[in-house]
Amino acid sequence: MKTNRIFKMMKLSSLSIYETADTRHSLNKFALCSRLTTVFIFALSSFIFISCSQDEVLEQDSLKDTPLTIASAGVAELTTRAIIEGQLIGRMEEPIVMSVWVEGSGDNYNAKNIEWINDGGYWYTNNTVLYAGENQQKIYALYPYCEGATEDGKIAINATEQADYLIAKQNLIDENPIHLTMRHAFAKLSLMPTFGTEAGGLEIVSIEVKNMYASGTLNIKEDTWTYQGEATATLAMTNHEVLVIPMEVCESFPIVITMNDGRVFKATISLAAVGNELKSNSQYNIRLQIGQDKVFVGDITAAPWVAENGGNLETE
Repeated sequence: MKTNRIFKMMKLSSLSIYETADTRHSLNKFALCSRLTTVFIFALSSFIFISCSQDEVLEQDSLKDTPLTIASAGVAELTTRAIIEGQLIGRMEEPIVMSVWVEGSGDNYNAKNIEWINDGGYWYTNNTVLYAGENQQKIYALYPYCEGATEDGKIAINATEQADYLIAKQNLIDENPIHLTMRHAFAKLSLMPTFGTEAGGLEIVSIEVKNMYASGTLNIKEDTWTYQGEATATLAMTNHEVLVIPMEVCESFPIVITMNDGRVFKATISLAAVGNELKSNSQYNIRLQIGQDKVFVGDITAAPWVAENGGNLETE
């Protein structure tokens, strides 16, 4: 009896050992399958991602040596006397034309101040410019078209003419067709006058801004200016606004306000609050209060020059 009991205990023990080993084997097998599944899913995801990326590259590469096209000039919210509601249309006759430069390796991949035309809502050129493939070319644009612009993208501009210029550049063309984003080459000063109670009946006849540059050379590719002469020019405001050539350093400038009763007020505008500079594509809002015999200069703020903070510049 004792022997049989011992034998049964050994049998049960063996069975337990066998069952435990089998269970562990199953668990290890399950864990291995799980790991293999995870690796497979990761590999599949990577393959899909790489395949999609390669498809995108192949799609652009398949466009190589096709005509380079511009889908939009990206004027967006910019508004000038020649650009209304984000479109290169307005108070000038169509077609709308801008200057375009393209830099690439090879004659057919380059352009130097060629006309790019918008007539009826789409852009086209009569010149042959081919797409060299993704990230193989650079493009620069200037609106309006300027025949006098140089082959390397420079143009002499007279600020007294108060004509707005828009520029765009894309250092690497990563798709065809191209979507350009344009910006103002000038800075804009916007006077915001109010009248004190004692100044009843007074009206502003003219406002002059002094110590500005009358002319300069705009480098479209670099978005920089080279000044001509000294900053001694006087520019007249229209509707309390004026375009000025940007200045890296400008601590202050004088203004002269002539009233309807013949009185003349003078004031100095400090730019300390906005970094002692006048930047391109920026609008500087200057608050003034006009009293009976004096002008009080208030706050001055700078903001991107877009339509919602006063993009319209009527100079005609």
